[in-house]
Amino acid sequence: MYRSMFTVGGFTLLSRLLGFVRDKLIAGYLGAGAMGDVWVAAFRLPNLFRRIFGEGAFNAAFVPMYSRRLEEDGDLAADLVARRTLSLMAAILVVLFILAFLFMEPIVRVTNMGFASGGRLEPAIAASRVTIVYMIFACLMAGLSGILNSRRSYAAPAFAYVVLNLVFLAGLIFIIPRTGEPLKVITWCVVAAGVLQLLVVVIACLKKGVHLKPRLPIVDDDMKRLGILMTPGLISAGVQQLNLIVGQTVASLQVGGNSLIYYADRINQLPLGLIGMAAGVVLLPELTRSLRGGRPSEAKRNMARGAEMSLLLCLPAMVAMLTIPEAIMYTIFQGGKFGTSDAKLAGEALCAFAIGTPSYVLARVFQPAYFAQEDTRTPMKFTIISALVNIVLCWPFFRVMGATGCALATSVAGWVNVLLLVAGLRKQNFLKMTPGFGSRMFRMFVSALLMGGAIWWLADLGKEWIFTGGHFFRRMMALTILVSVGALIYFSFIFATKVFTVSEVKRSLRRRC
Repeated sequence: MYRSMFTVGGFTLLSRLLGFVRDKLIAGYLGAGAMGDVWVAAFRLPNLFRRIFGEGAFNAAFVPMYSRRLEEDGDLAADLVARRTLSLMAAILVVLFILAFLFMEPIVRVTNMGFASGGRLEPAIAASRVTIVYMIFACLMAGLSGILNSRRSYAAPAFAYVVLNLVFLAGLIFIIPRTGEPLKVITWCVVAAGVLQLLVVVIACLKKGVHLKPRLPIVDDDMKRLGILMTPGLISAGVQQLNLIVGQTVASLQVGGNSLIYYADRINQLPLGLIGMAAGVVLLPELTRSLRGGRPSEAKRNMARGAEMSLLLCLPAMVAMLTIPEAIMYTIFQGGKFGTSDAKLAGEALCAFAIGTPSYVLARVFQPAYFAQEDTRTPMKFTIISALVNIVLCWPFFRVMGATGCALATSVAGWVNVLLLVAGLRKQNFLKMTPGFGSRMFRMFVSALLMGGAIWWLADLGKEWIFTGGHFFRRMMALTILVSVGALIYFSFIFATKVFTVSEVKRSLRRRC
């Protein structure tokens, strides 16, 4: 399990690093103003549909069903279900694309109410009509990724996100300088990336011997069962996206607000992608197989290990984002139309997001325990409650703190969600942490705080290197040294206090659960 988590995490790290380069270039071309807001709105829309119909609701219902067929009936029976499912999904996605394309103007108006001013509405509608087609490719890719993950093949789905950023970089570096139309090129890069991403996972499925011959979409008992399981997930994912829409709409009342939230969230998404996503992707099929194989104690142990490993890695990330947020944002994004004041405001938003970092990661660890039991309703209820918390807090926090308040409301809602997930698992007697868990958590937290103090002091000493406009590579070298020293300090304390030993880490990476 740990080996698989590091495989997913490694490709995710590569994708995130390329994504930072991508966003650095986009920030230079579009800035954190009106055109930056247009791009954020256009890119978020297909991702909204992807999260509702693809990665979230679909995988939560499909992966346990497919894994159960693999465990009980073999490859051919499981692939037959997959073929019927993907054919039906493709038909639904085409209909959704047509409807979204036709009604794009009211969709953009509703999801970005502040765009009526500042000349942002018309460009956002035009750009969104191009990017929305990405929804089809991304959702089909999520379905095929679920098949590969169920077969313990994690590399290709994770690499597909690397492909996305490679396509963007090609457009930003080679095409925009020749055309002088950054927004148009970036939006068409989304479409090209979707095609190539889908191609990557299709090839991987064929190499694994998955039968992908299309079938006419029909609604049989399996599809009805999948629909029943997906319905709570669709509601849950829809509520989560409503959360984002509310935050996006409120933030759009401040010109540049969406851009500031977007760039801060890009940094915040690094630990979530590296740790939370990797844990969630690996844990769901692992827990399903353990439960279907009559090994509930193994499932509980794997989830406890996943939680420990996730906290081990996300706590220092949280402390770093709270300690040197402005230095991070300035180093990575300053330049072109993204100025010093933008870096300061984005750093404040990053601080607000960082407060909720452990909650985002732990939610990805605990939710698979429900999904593996084919219980999608309970997480839905918890998501709705946390969404209501976010919606209630977003406007008053915005009035006091501006766009940063929207990020803080998201963090508070994240902690509400994870506390509810923990309470539900305790009620089911499913949450059984390993002996000494509390003591290890305390030592991890102290180690992270000591690391935070050290990097704050070092950042203050090196502020002339970090806050030097026009010297991007110099700033990146300083930040890289700072992060490396921080990691060295943190893990030195971890091993010194025996949270984990070197031999335990080596053994975990060698073994397969």
